[in-house]
Amino acid sequence: MDTYGNSVSCLSEAARWALSLAAAGALVLMLAPISRAQSADAQPEALSKQRSALYLKATRAPLADLEGDVNHLATLSETCRVEHGAQACGLPDKPLESGKLEERYAYYVKRPVEAHSKVQGLKIDRRNWQGSSAPSSR
Repeated sequence: MDTYGNSVSCLSEAARWALSLAAAGALVLMLAPISRAQSADAQPEALSKQRSALYLKATRAPLADLEGDVNHLATLSETCRVEHGAQACGLPDKPLESGKLEERYAYYVKRPVEAHSKVQGLKIDRRNWQGSSAPSSR
């Protein structure tokens, strides 16, 4: 007992409780920007850019090496579907029924990228070609 009649163990428990509360508060403050960043990644525009990057990566690497990226993009795509709707996120209305990597890749990456490129068309500006022998259109 101390001079005020309190037990030292009671103070120790209060100190542990205060430290636990402070640690929990710090954890919440630390995770808040992460959740906002993930939410920003699930926006249709950001998702489209990530799909295109993954589509290009798949041309240089085996699909098995990209499974983590495909799964992450699938999670973001489903978050986008919930927040913005399937059409805004470039997804079919019918959900994917398979668990195979190749089908997840086709559903979440390949088909949306190819559909987007058909709608947008290719934007080629001959003035930006270096070493082009094509006459300028001036």
